[in-house]
Amino acid sequence: MATNRKARRLLGVVLLASAIAGCASQGVQKKVTAADASLLFGTWGGTVNPPGTTSTVPGTLTINPDGTYTTNAGAYSSAGKAEIKDGYLQFFSTSGSAALGAGDRNGSAVLMDRDTSWGLVGSGHASSGGPFNFDFSKKK
Repeated sequence: MATNRKARRLLGVVLLASAIAGCASQGVQKKVTAADASLLFGTWGGTVNPPGTTSTVPGTLTINPDGTYTTNAGAYSSAGKAEIKDGYLQFFSTSGSAALGAGDRNGSAVLMDRDTSWGLVGSGHASSGGPFNFDFSKKK
């Protein structure tokens, strides 16, 4: 069981690194600090590659000033708490749609400066659904 958990975490790190590398031409990565919190608030639009699929679906991510968030993408939805940690935005889900099944869901994103917009690019893992990734943006 511990080996399986380590493999999933490694896969999450690999997916995040791939997302970052793939988006290098789509902006410049900015380490997130507490001073950047206000940049994160609001509604972001983009795409999500839900667990267990190979396609992307349109999605939205709303981050509130208290750090709570909601996201919706097709049959996938989640709500929880977002925290800035070690230069990244960490997501910890407290509830989600049946499409993800029961269990823990978490993710991590980098903030990208895309000239006229901000981007949040990252990946995560649903314990019973598998890995997922996302790319959201909003106007500056």
